[in-house]
Amino acid sequence: MKDKLYAFWLCNIPGIGCRKIEALLQYFGSPKGIFEANQNHFDAIQNLNQKDKEKIFWNRKEENVIQQYHETKQKGIRFCYQAEEDFPENLKQIPDAPYGLFYKGNLPKKEMPAVAIVGARQASYEARQLAQKFGKELAENGIQVISGMARGVDISAQRGALETVRGRTYAVLGNGVDICYPREHIEEYMLMQENGGVISEFPIKTPSMPYHFPMRNRIISGLSDGILVISAKKGSGSLITAEAGLEQGKEIFVLPGSITDSQFEGSNQLIQNGAALVTKVRDILDGLGLFFDMDATERKKNSEVMLETAEKIVYAILSLEPVHISQIADETGLELQQIMEILLSLQMKQLVQSIGNNYYAIKL
Repeated sequence: MKDKLYAFWLCNIPGIGCRKIEALLQYFGSPKGIFEANQNHFDAIQNLNQKDKEKIFWNRKEENVIQQYHETKQKGIRFCYQAEEDFPENLKQIPDAPYGLFYKGNLPKKEMPAVAIVGARQASYEARQLAQKFGKELAENGIQVISGMARGVDISAQRGALETVRGRTYAVLGNGVDICYPREHIEEYMLMQENGGVISEFPIKTPSMPYHFPMRNRIISGLSDGILVISAKKGSGSLITAEAGLEQGKEIFVLPGSITDSQFEGSNQLIQNGAALVTKVRDILDGLGLFFDMDATERKKNSEVMLETAEKIVYAILSLEPVHISQIADETGLELQQIMEILLSLQMKQLVQSIGNNYYAIKL
């Protein structure tokens, strides 16, 4: 078997989480070493109980592992572990980093900044609207949006990102990626696989459990460059994510709230402790060191006033992420020759730039 299959086997053993995997790897050196070790060697691993050992020994047949790997792949689920180049580099640096990730769609792009948006499940209408607004505007500025697909703030922010042409958003789940939880978010769950991804450290068929969510919160913060807190009660999951982000050295951005509203007690405490107070997406861009003369939303709004109808159609398709001319044709229904003329006109107006190889993006 290849090294990846041994890693896949290791990450599929029930009850063997990142800490036990780390202890096993420190002793045996590699997943293959664990797979091939004699049973008596496991007595030296102090945090393994008898049940853990039985689970490790139970499925050490190569043909079973290969079959399980191919069945997982046939379901559109991919697997990536720490030794691979695709594994998110910033995730390796966090305490208790997951050894492997299961995902549908894609993993966040390393070359693009990412912001996690978190907040209450029982969020007010205003908080949900603000989450959607910030998710949309961050995506328009080429920022990947990370969240947990939970009710309330999470899904609102991710819907905002999905509204944007080629906006990318990633959901980190507290269950296997083959399960859509909550079930009513199935449409967003499917869309994210085309415009981002759904990610989990838990093997497929793993149900949602209360203790899974604090675990997944460290991955949400670990994948991001900054964390935007829309609303957080004292002791809430959102606060746990923000605190994990602080430990990981992330930028923390917080929307202020009423001092009489318990939904903002944790948020206001974060501001008191030095988190950045934000009222607009530009505050986040500046905090991440992305200095533009104006953000993408404002630039596009100002620019569309002077454009012809066909130019507006093409310009609306573009964002800070480069897009191929063939995709523009597919999404607009315009002829390639007409699109080329429009793109040339937009370039002359200093609104669009050619990235090369027929890729185009808006110019800031």
